Amino acid sequence: MSSKSEELQNHNGQKAASIGQAILSTATINSGTTRLLLTRLLEAVRIHMGMEVGFISRFSSGRREFLYVSSDGRQQAPATGASAPLEESACIRVVTNQAPNLVRDAQVHPSLRDLPAIEALGVRSHASVPIPGENDDTFGTLCCYSCDYKEQLDERDIGFMSAMADLIGTALQEEQRALDDISCRRKYIRDVLKSGGLQMAWQPVVDSTTGDLVAVESLARFQTDPYRPPNEWFDEGVELGIATELEKSAFAKGMAIREHLPPDVYVGCNLSGTTFLEPAFQDFLRQQALEQIVLEITEHDAIADYGELASALSEFRNRGLQLAIDDFGAGYASFRHIVELNPDIIKLDISLVRNIDRSPTIQSVVRALVGFANERGASLLAEGVETRAELDMLRALGIRRVQGYLFYKPMPQAQLLDLFRST
Repeated sequence: MSSKSEELQNHNGQKAASIGQAILSTATINSGTTRLLLTRLLEAVRIHMGMEVGFISRFSSGRREFLYVSSDGRQQAPATGASAPLEESACIRVVTNQAPNLVRDAQVHPSLRDLPAIEALGVRSHASVPIPGENDDTFGTLCCYSCDYKEQLDERDIGFMSAMADLIGTALQEEQRALDDISCRRKYIRDVLKSGGLQMAWQPVVDSTTGDLVAVESLARFQTDPYRPPNEWFDEGVELGIATELEKSAFAKGMAIREHLPPDVYVGCNLSGTTFLEPAFQDFLRQQALEQIVLEITEHDAIADYGELASALSEFRNRGLQLAIDDFGAGYASFRHIVELNPDIIKLDISLVRNIDRSPTIQSVVRALVGFANERGASLLAEGVETRAELDMLRALGIRRVQGYLFYKPMPQAQLLDLFRST
């Protein structure tokens, strides 16, 4: 290559790096995902090269896998996720220096014309550069092709592609590190579940007029060092895509206590609407006796399709499952939960209970809710009751079922069963 060509290629490579960095910045700000970044980089390369098809491939176990594919729809393109023998690809010939990075007419070029894919796809112009991996390995290739003869392409365009391939290689390595991190964190959580690190505590619900224990709410506790509050575990489960595993495990452990309780005492178990809609969870629920179970859906759970959830719930509610809306009053969503799902129980959030004896405004709100619940055929339960004054006001407003530290803290199974034996 002449010094002039090298200068042009280096200049174009630097220009490509600047463009790539700008795309990277935009993708990170707008989405924070490596996948979007790689899609944009590939699209930029394909358009710059004037090609119909572009792809990012990975070399693995003797095969070429198509990780990302960009196409304008005019030329047959490989399917994302497909793979083919590496030895039958133009990519491996480029990487092993058996073919040049740029071929303007692959139908006649001696290094590529014998490949079945070249003839089958009608490939003429073909451009390919290696994507660097870790430890100086080759991850795969960045490739573009067209059924047209692209006479205008030259070393500068290969310099552009090479610079973009470096950026893509960096992004792919970051993506792999992120995937490895996700895999490691998932394994840790699953190991905690397998080793019995998820334990349950139960907090009794009291009839404030009789003092009877009428229900218990099951609450997850993770026995790990360092300690992390339950909400952090479940939030991480959502982030890692294993929330259903966590919630199902906690639900199953929580409801198991019913075998040791009087038949008129129900067990409240928290669950998101998303997990309830999972077919595997519904199959699990079909195998359970549901007469003593209350499914508690929190105010914070986003529900995309209320009709779908209500329809799915009806099968199980007809078998005795009760539905509660938890944390009512903590936000706007709880009102829609109640209107759309028609729960059996409405659990007042602690924000409506704390110091209710000193707030005429909250008293008015709760008084209206009592009337609303009565009209809907639902019962109200006040959570977080901590003082006698709060209890007296709740009674005066017509709320009988209460739960909170004034009566009992969450307790392990042995302590709970001792409590029931003594009352």
